Amino acid sequence: MVEEGRALERFPGGVIVYDGRGVAIEANPVACSMLGTTPSAFIGSRAEESDWLIVEGGEGGAGVHPVTSALRSRAPVSGVLARARRPDGTDVWLQVDATPDAWQAGEVTRVIASLTDVTRLLTHSRFSGRSVGDHILAEVTEQLVSTRLDPQAILEAITSTLSRLRPGTWVASLVNKDPTTMRLVAADDDDSQIAAYIEAAQRSSHAPATPLLAGVLDSGEPLLIPTIQVEKLVGSLTEDVRDYLAKYPWPVANIRTMGVAVVPMRVRGTRIGTIGLFERRGSNPLTEKDLIWMQAVADRAAVAVENAQLYEDAVQRLERLSSLQGVGRAISAGPDLPVTLNVILDQVTKQLKVDAADVLLVDESDGMLALAASTGFVATSMVDYRVPAEEGSPVRAVMARRVETVTALGGFSQFRRRSLFAREGFKSYGAVPLIARSKLLGVLEVFHRSLLKPDQEWIQFLDTLGSEAAIAIDNSAMHERLREAGAVGPRPRAASQAPELSRLERQILGLVVEGLSNREISERVHLSPNTIKFHVHQILQKSGVSNRTELASVATRHGWL
Repeated sequence: MVEEGRALERFPGGVIVYDGRGVAIEANPVACSMLGTTPSAFIGSRAEESDWLIVEGGEGGAGVHPVTSALRSRAPVSGVLARARRPDGTDVWLQVDATPDAWQAGEVTRVIASLTDVTRLLTHSRFSGRSVGDHILAEVTEQLVSTRLDPQAILEAITSTLSRLRPGTWVASLVNKDPTTMRLVAADDDDSQIAAYIEAAQRSSHAPATPLLAGVLDSGEPLLIPTIQVEKLVGSLTEDVRDYLAKYPWPVANIRTMGVAVVPMRVRGTRIGTIGLFERRGSNPLTEKDLIWMQAVADRAAVAVENAQLYEDAVQRLERLSSLQGVGRAISAGPDLPVTLNVILDQVTKQLKVDAADVLLVDESDGMLALAASTGFVATSMVDYRVPAEEGSPVRAVMARRVETVTALGGFSQFRRRSLFAREGFKSYGAVPLIARSKLLGVLEVFHRSLLKPDQEWIQFLDTLGSEAAIAIDNSAMHERLREAGAVGPRPRAASQAPELSRLERQILGLVVEGLSNREISERVHLSPNTIKFHVHQILQKSGVSNRTELASVATRHGWL
């Protein structure tokens, strides 16, 4: 055994001996040098627990350590390509052969693994660059297949997969529907702090990599910088980004040089974003060959993201169309304005994904705007704000039929309701006028507690809901005038005669008879409490009764169900 150990030490190649459990029991100096470790530090480690990235070869396929594969198959495993991470953070690419060397009772008790450093060969070989790239492309494609149709989820899956396969900080950018803004998704398998820092900077409207990414997006040409001083990289950024870096220091210290590669995401002749790699200089530096497989990944990602966006838009349009139909039914069903406005506000917050909304109506006695309906506010009771249509108020903007979105807290200082914004924590505000027959009836307002960047479809839908609300207000006012003039009255109906109810109303009537509350009914039929309240009100009107108790009694007595 001693002689054998001395032979290993003299052997010119890297050799590691594992026992039948896959635990390293010997390692010669050459192998330890390749792995950047010492025999005492390496011996006792398990093959299965190593952080080697197995790219190709072996019975177990990608991801299975060749020693583990040899133990399972009881046969030699050769030609395995693996990437091992040294303690200093650099990578070494190895060709590994694992051979069972000793047996006991039919089981392998020892495996000898020989290592060959092929890092330089991979770096300079045209063929090997393609094979590694093909493997990465296949891995990314496999992840895309199992990722849901959501642009954010797709970008997260791509960056996390790439970070696992090729160490470094991966950043994906995607142009929003508003082409002046972009979203960033970052991943770093070795240091999650870096990715979190970049995404936090993006949420603060400061994206450290934006100048580089925007340059690639504008030109459509890949960018490769094999080595750049970090100071020079920071110096190329815009002034506001440098100010952000000065205020919030980069979370990783002692990085002097980096390698940078950025490629555009292309689909149907357009560029929708970028994918970039920012990595520390190591033994496997970035080359032109990396741009080839990165571009293939980016183009495949672009197709997936575009498909997800198209699907998302189609679902959103369908939901918005259905919500408009529901609002239309609410308006035509009856003149109860508070119920109708609550239905509209439910659709506003749900479809536009805002935190709160309200309707202010013009009080004809003094021309002021007063609160008529609201939803989503933290305060349990809303202050009865009365807002004049004067210089500097939000009403001045919406009277010109224009949508305003305020994204700076300082912008709210002009409003008389600034205490409302401060208490509720709103950072964004939008509004549309409610106009019917060329007359201003009120204002529909939306509020959000984070930055709001609406696209044109969002604004158009808000405007459409404003028009629907104006119709409801005008219909209610007309109905009230007719009632006061004696032209409108309840239609007589025999008490025993069952009212004409829709299928949904009949279902709700049955639940009312059971004694369920509006909230309990909403959970049963999967509609909002305000929508249930509206339908209950319609059932009461059609039935000619004044409350739920009387409704349940009459329905039961006359067998309406």
